[in-house]
Amino acid sequence: MATKWTDEQKKVIETRHRNLLVSAAAGSGKTAVLVERIIRMITDPEHPVDIDKLLVMTFTNAAAAEMRERVETALGKLLDEDPGNKNLERQNTLIHHAKITTIDSFCLNLLREHFHELDLDPGFRVADEGELMLLKADVMKELLEEYYGREDERFIKFVDTYATGRTDGGLEEYILKVWEFSQSNPWPGEWIAACRKELWAGGTGEDGDPMEETAWMKYLIQDVKRQAEEFLDGLYEAADLAAEEDGPQTYAPMLAEDIRGMEELREAGTYREIAECLEELKFGRLAAVRGKNVDPEKKEQAAAYRNLAKDGIKKMKALYLPGDIDEVFADLDACREPILMLLELAEEFSAKFQEAKEEKNLVDFNDLEHFALEVLTGGSLDHKPGLVADELSEIYEEILVDEYQDSNEVQETLIRCVSRERFGTPNVFMVGDVKQSIYKFRLAKPELFLEKYESYGKEDGLYQKIELHKNFRSRPEVLSSINDVFYRIMTKQLGNIKYTDDAALYPGAEFPALPVDGQAKTEVLLLNTGDPLFDGMDEEKADYTAKEAEARLIAGEIKKLTDPEQGMKIFNGKTGEYEPLKKKDIVILLRSLSGWSEEFLSVLGAAGIPAYAESRTGYFTAVEVETVLNMLALIDNPMQDIPLAGVLKSPIGGMKDRELAIVMAEFKKNPDRGEDVGFYGAVKRYLEKHGESEEDAVIYRKLAAFQNLLTTLREESMYLPVSRLIYRIFDLTGYDKYAAAMPAGKTRQANLAMLVQKAEDYEKTSYQGLFDFIRYIEKLKKYNTDFGEASRSGEHDDAVRIMSIHKSKGLEFPVVFLAGCGKKFNRQDARGRILIDEELGIAADFFDPEKKVKAPTLKKNVLARRSNLENMGEELRILYVAMTRAKEKLIITAGDKYMDSKLEKWGGIPAGGSLPFTILSAASSYLDWILMASNGAKNTLDVKNVPVKDLLVEEAKNQEEKAKIYLELEQLRKAQPEEIPGLIGVKYPYAADLALHAKMSVSELKEQGQFVDDAESAFLIKDVREKKDSEVIDNRSDSVAEEKARIKRASDRGTAYHRALELIHFAEISGYDDIVKELDRIREEKRMQETAIDMVYPGVLTKFFHSDIAARMKQADRNGKLRKESQFVVGIPAREMNKADSDALILLQGIIDAWFEEDDGLVLVDYKTDRVKEGGENILLDRYQIQLFYYAKALAQITGKEVKEAVIYSLALQKEILVPINL
Repeated sequence: MATKWTDEQKKVIETRHRNLLVSAAAGSGKTAVLVERIIRMITDPEHPVDIDKLLVMTFTNAAAAEMRERVETALGKLLDEDPGNKNLERQNTLIHHAKITTIDSFCLNLLREHFHELDLDPGFRVADEGELMLLKADVMKELLEEYYGREDERFIKFVDTYATGRTDGGLEEYILKVWEFSQSNPWPGEWIAACRKELWAGGTGEDGDPMEETAWMKYLIQDVKRQAEEFLDGLYEAADLAAEEDGPQTYAPMLAEDIRGMEELREAGTYREIAECLEELKFGRLAAVRGKNVDPEKKEQAAAYRNLAKDGIKKMKALYLPGDIDEVFADLDACREPILMLLELAEEFSAKFQEAKEEKNLVDFNDLEHFALEVLTGGSLDHKPGLVADELSEIYEEILVDEYQDSNEVQETLIRCVSRERFGTPNVFMVGDVKQSIYKFRLAKPELFLEKYESYGKEDGLYQKIELHKNFRSRPEVLSSINDVFYRIMTKQLGNIKYTDDAALYPGAEFPALPVDGQAKTEVLLLNTGDPLFDGMDEEKADYTAKEAEARLIAGEIKKLTDPEQGMKIFNGKTGEYEPLKKKDIVILLRSLSGWSEEFLSVLGAAGIPAYAESRTGYFTAVEVETVLNMLALIDNPMQDIPLAGVLKSPIGGMKDRELAIVMAEFKKNPDRGEDVGFYGAVKRYLEKHGESEEDAVIYRKLAAFQNLLTTLREESMYLPVSRLIYRIFDLTGYDKYAAAMPAGKTRQANLAMLVQKAEDYEKTSYQGLFDFIRYIEKLKKYNTDFGEASRSGEHDDAVRIMSIHKSKGLEFPVVFLAGCGKKFNRQDARGRILIDEELGIAADFFDPEKKVKAPTLKKNVLARRSNLENMGEELRILYVAMTRAKEKLIITAGDKYMDSKLEKWGGIPAGGSLPFTILSAASSYLDWILMASNGAKNTLDVKNVPVKDLLVEEAKNQEEKAKIYLELEQLRKAQPEEIPGLIGVKYPYAADLALHAKMSVSELKEQGQFVDDAESAFLIKDVREKKDSEVIDNRSDSVAEEKARIKRASDRGTAYHRALELIHFAEISGYDDIVKELDRIREEKRMQETAIDMVYPGVLTKFFHSDIAARMKQADRNGKLRKESQFVVGIPAREMNKADSDALILLQGIIDAWFEEDDGLVLVDYKTDRVKEGGENILLDRYQIQLFYYAKALAQITGKEVKEAVIYSLALQKEILVPINL
């Protein structure tokens, strides 16, 4: 059935040959419309455009992949309907060359094609995030050491003024912040130059003063005028009330004086005039009102209007008149030199960082964009598009930009360079929603969208805009509540756009009548967490916090909504029926998961509600990850007390607190010298001089075992890469298996696998070794580059999801709980000693190092004001994103200690129209805005103040249930063995499974009779040396001792070949000389022991690399699709392994030598070094067919892809053997 497009959607799909801005509201089918536009363009019967002549740009790889898939699917359907269509066949071929890409990928391809114009080495690589952090740290250290060495007074003054604590704390962050802001500008050097120039603008506050022309001063004057205008509106209302017959007429004279002063403030055009007006605005005491005929409400309302203005002016004075006007400008002058020094340091850092990247042949994402601009402009000083830009403009018939509201200046300039606008034929299609611009922290600039939105016309023209209003996601009840809230609170001054009928959401989806009338109405559930009833709770039994209370409230609502009999029903569009709400249909959205998701998961779990959170934080603090990182830190340097204590207390060390205390108390001090030898010194002294008691013997055994382990790992760390070293920790300690047996074992296993993956990623960087890996991880921690714990929950699990609002963007959910709305806004951005604004420049606190006097300057207060307001605008848009995720039901929850006073404060705001900026900007949480809007949304918002006693009753029931369970457990604990079956009253149904192994290796399968072999215990190979083509090893009979030694040597040689094949870069190999170079590299990098490398003969590997399978592996390596030494642990039903008539899972573990991906499936490769004679292929098949069967089964299970081939490569026979696997 063909899609039925709305008139607006049709217009978007069919309009051509212009710059077209599409403002697509939430749920308006933006992506579907964009895909249809592309399809219509490439299938136009009269003027088809080849798909490779379109440039489609998105902001994420996932979005680009989804867009490409949708276009391919649509083309496939059209081809099915019209199989002989030549144009469709052509487009289906060209789709593989289509530029449906991220902006970064577009820039990368441009650099690959034009590297010679930038003097770039064509082999450059995009650096890993952690690698860049290490490089920045190294460059920063070098920079600061260089400046300290110069003994530059300007630098020393800068350090004295802005470093925090006794170290240089904060300096690095300030330099990096200036550098990052500069990088968001198309021309970083010019931005820094403009900041420097602005600092030299002197200040007197008079008309004509250069400072009056600066961007920050203009912003100050504009802000004062805006606030004065709104205060005047309120004062005029108060004066009108005072003039009425039953009004507070005695207020009139003072209100007239207030109005006069406020009008003068509104008209002030210079800073000095503003300062004088603020000084004169006194707001004297209002005259008493004694008349009996005065309306008390009018008196109260008039006083409220005046108090709003009075309080506003008080705040304005504190912000914009921080002292005597001459002192204000003197403080600004005093900050000039340190800030100029900061700009110089940022420039120097940028130059040194660029040099460091060039040395390592690296680029970062900033480079991709800036280098692309350099290519497009030909490096011209006027930055006009050059020949390359003209060529691309001719190629691309249209440029389509998705999520345009998230663009920045650099990306905008790139788009402008490749468009045809400069030739008079604009051809850029932009789609997005400025109300959903929520990436300010990535320096997105929604103003770019707004400039076009305000300047483009709705009628036909070269610059046109189209609004998509209809929402095809949500019920009308949900949309009405969203509209009622945002009509009130989203304004041009705060949210960048006024929420009018043009911006509002209109129902587009059809829903049958509700089974229960009114169930879709949006609810606002309020909880007074300052209620005295909380004080009476037993703190040990109910550790109540505000977050827990809100989580318990939500848990109760979820139980009601999912009740099989009385719960909510939701509409299934596929079946056309209403179905009971399931837990997986529910999402809890939070502004930030940190500190919240843990509480919610705990409370929901205790309430019997399965839930999971996909967090971007918490990975590094997961106990299993922390333990392994501590172990790595000790291998690098054992003289670290905290990591040592952590490992010794962990299952690796197995020590108790008392045992550690004994070691520390008696052996940490060296009695001979009286010095503190540290924890590791105490461990070594204990091993030398421990006591004779039984407890001492236990401690000694534990410490000796740990010392042996540490010594072994430290020795192996000299040649093992970090990823292999982690595996060695697992091999020697079994810690990975211990983690798997802990609660949430699958997640812990996945966390450890992720750590190995991060180590492998690190090994691909320009850094090597354990020391730098530890630095790598520390940098990721410091800059909050957390990965989140690995999630093992899938979308098919019937569990409530907990998600951040940012993570939810673009998604939809039947029922949404928007939680934590009482949380205060984060205003940290405005509290640093130095503030930076892309347009207003740089500002800082005034600081006198001698007098230790610190105070914010006027300019810093201006930048802080703008930062706070912009952040509030961002929060407003984030709230909009959150509320528009709900399809059928939206429930907003908020807890606050002062809920009653908030209800009173905001409940008095009159209904109707958008709220004044001065009121909206006084909000400190989502709760404030929702309460402000609630008076105008009584028909669409059901606001409920949830009594705390209801929660406490539920808690009492929970405690009673826990007490009952505790008594039952106590009864079991005290029972005699023969009484237990009667108490439990159930027969264990899985007795047969008790005989099964929980985990097996492939080797164990072989030992238990699945298949028998010597497991490569011997190695027969034609030794190919430099001087002799072949020399067959003598097979004469040896003594038993000699035979054992020979087998040991053969086993070591087999291990050496496996290790070499793991480390060799396959893509680099074309012949014998390349193999020699690779082995030399491995030797230099100390990745293998010398004796092991000497066992590997280049000639043997030459034969392998000339084989067909190696050729395929080399191609896969070039495509990034070759994997080596892949460890696995998978679950195989026991009956499949002939172990029992049971479906219980046995964990099978092993290591796959190599595997790679081709277009039609995966290929598994296993190297064998067994002693077999010519024609011995069947011997190897007999030995290893079952092993490779399980390897293939594991690989298919892990990747979800088909394993099409399994191949043994016999190094003895020097040939490949295809293994039948029949999965």
